Amino acid sequence: MLQTFDAFLAASPDVVALWSHQDDRPLGRVSNRTLRVKADTTGLRYTLFPDPTSPLGQEAIASVRSGLVHQVSIGFWPDEENWSWADEEMPLRVITKAEIRELSLVTWPAYQDTSANCVSPPPPDRAASLPKSLAARRAEMEMKFRSIAVTNNAAALQRIREKQRARGILK
Repeated sequence: MLQTFDAFLAASPDVVALWSHQDDRPLGRVSNRTLRVKADTTGLRYTLFPDPTSPLGQEAIASVRSGLVHQVSIGFWPDEENWSWADEEMPLRVITKAEIRELSLVTWPAYQDTSANCVSPPPPDRAASLPKSLAARRAEMEMKFRSIAVTNNAAALQRIREKQRARGILK
């Protein structure tokens, strides 16, 4: 399995985790560090950190934690494959090189040997637990320099107070 995805994973692709192959229901992605994917001799290993504050993240965490959803399906495109006959009736397809586009938490996977498990509770503040990119640190410094609130909650509170001051509610 390792060699099948080696070249593709070495290029650090932006693989996405979805809810049941629905691209409008993303749970995580490699580019924002909420998904990690690697191949080993057994298969693909992944770690997913869905947002516990979003309804979809809460649904995914609860469904996997309870065992209601406990398998995964992988959306991939084969780049190299070989076909042979396992016997007179059944062809055998061996994929030697492939690109992974997405993995999904699903009820009915194509391959039964997949699994999804909730290993530990999500961190209280997922964003704080992930290392920030250089661009994010620069943006945060720029916001602080301009006296702009860094967090969304603080920014929202600042906007509310500004509107209250404009209406004479706050001084």
